[in-house]
Amino acid sequence: MTRLWISASMMGALLLAACGDSEPRPSQPSVNGAETPAPPPEQALASAGWSLIASGEGVALRLEGDNDLIAAVACMRDPAALRAETDRFQPIMSEDRFTVGVGGEAYALAADLQADRAKGVEASGDIPADLLDRLAAGGEIAFNYGAQNLGPFPAISPADRDAFVAGCREAVD
Repeated sequence: MTRLWISASMMGALLLAACGDSEPRPSQPSVNGAETPAPPPEQALASAGWSLIASGEGVALRLEGDNDLIAAVACMRDPAALRAETDRFQPIMSEDRFTVGVGGEAYALAADLQADRAKGVEASGDIPADLLDRLAAGGEIAFNYGAQNLGPFPAISPADRDAFVAGCREAVD
């Protein structure tokens, strides 16, 4: 079985930013010389943008910001499957539920705890038809794994969104 890797080797790195970092944020000088806290990581994600990648193996949406890959979601062909991955989540050996949220609805995937990854988490499952309907309607995307959350993320451009949904529908048919 061939797998569409949404990684640096084929398409670059993928998915999101883990919440709840316990390290203090560095301070930045303000205009009046006093120190102000650095913006939280969520604000850095606001400048992120989605890009579409297609191949014979499937179609993927990739989220990047500040030259950094944040997240990815893909519809694989033969066999049809939804795949999500991120380098920003830490694997939890007792947790196999990875959730992709679209338009306020959660879709559960199974995390691959045996995946050969240097870091991060990947998951896969069936491609739900209503997920594609929510994406087509312009629903925001968010990710959850254990207590780690990413998103919701900025809207996908209509052209990329429509191409992704069409590619996913082809994979299911």
